[in-house]
Amino acid sequence: MTLRVFNTLGGKLEPFIPMQPGLVRMYHCGPTVKEPINLYKFRSYLLADVLRRYFEQVGLKVHQVMNITDVGHLNEFEEDVIELAAERAGKNPLELVQEEEKEFHEHRRKLNILDAHHYPHARDNIPEMLDLIQKLLDSGAAYKAGENIYFEVSRYSRFGQLAKKSLAELAASQAGARSRPHPEKRHPLDIDLWRTDALHEMHWPSPWGRGFPGWHLECVVMSRKYLGPTFDLHTGTDENIFPHHECEMAQAEAASGKPLARYWLHSAQVLVGGKPISRANQNLLTVGGLLDSGVQGSEIRAALLSVPYREILSFTAETLDKARRWAARWKTGVEEARKAAAASGKGAAEAGAARLKEAERAFIAAIEDDLNVPRAVEEALRLVDDMSARKIPAPGEAVKALERFDKILGLC
Repeated sequence: MTLRVFNTLGGKLEPFIPMQPGLVRMYHCGPTVKEPINLYKFRSYLLADVLRRYFEQVGLKVHQVMNITDVGHLNEFEEDVIELAAERAGKNPLELVQEEEKEFHEHRRKLNILDAHHYPHARDNIPEMLDLIQKLLDSGAAYKAGENIYFEVSRYSRFGQLAKKSLAELAASQAGARSRPHPEKRHPLDIDLWRTDALHEMHWPSPWGRGFPGWHLECVVMSRKYLGPTFDLHTGTDENIFPHHECEMAQAEAASGKPLARYWLHSAQVLVGGKPISRANQNLLTVGGLLDSGVQGSEIRAALLSVPYREILSFTAETLDKARRWAARWKTGVEEARKAAAASGKGAAEAGAARLKEAERAFIAAIEDDLNVPRAVEEALRLVDDMSARKIPAPGEAVKALERFDKILGLC
């Protein structure tokens, strides 16, 4: 069997084949640590986590990187969202990002999300960003205008390949945006590489003046630093497709002549109150808020995995209740199976072997069908029911199967 995933780049299901046999290199857009992280963002982190768990369960080595954005993320008014949040909280930006990152990791662990191998911070990689900007300037892919440095999108013929739109269509889609116009740009979509602003609270020296890097550039530098010029997998939310991931691809390919990543996976929106999670909709339901209300991390994990990742998830009280029931059923089933195995001794290893093989085959087939976790859970719970009904007289072998399932589901 082979894992098939929906590659946003190709717009279709594709078999996943790592560049280097036995090794998967994967990068995930992590949080902008300005406030508690909402469910929409955490859903994308769970997508990455299930992928990682599957790869390791089937014997592949994984090198996983998730960035931490702690500078340079501008809103539609071109204000740094971290500085704005720090001002609201009455803190300096560095103090804020350290507190929020600490909370992010605490919440991530409550949801049983495995530690990535690296969590690079944007502010720790400024010298590498300056080097890449200079390389893009030297190649003619970037230019200086006024006090800023921009990437020239018209020099990259494939711009729009991820969003499946032409440059003109993308420009038209942004025409009504509330962002401040920049007449010095050669094209409205040209990408900030370096914004010169000595009044910005977080700024560094550069050959072009004190300032700060562009958000899209940050991910290009950090991913390539740890994973090389081309790696296997890049994940994020569907709102990352454009402009963030589109801009990452353009800058990386202009710098190296190579694609940044071969597979791009994106998780769909989460609705709260029937509306997409957003500040504008005033429905930023967070993992921290749910934990504080008494919801268990395993229940939040189950709820966010209860719908295939490319489908919109409506997060309601009913969604949470359903997830709570099957998370409890799963945990209880595994625990009872362990007790039964301990009480029965070794038993007949061959008893129930056919049923176990069938269950494992069905479980893995569901996961390998573009990470269909809900279907995989159904297969796993069916095995739990069979054990409860004593249809499998070799509980020791069944427990091993359930534990292999949970290494991917991460619910126990």
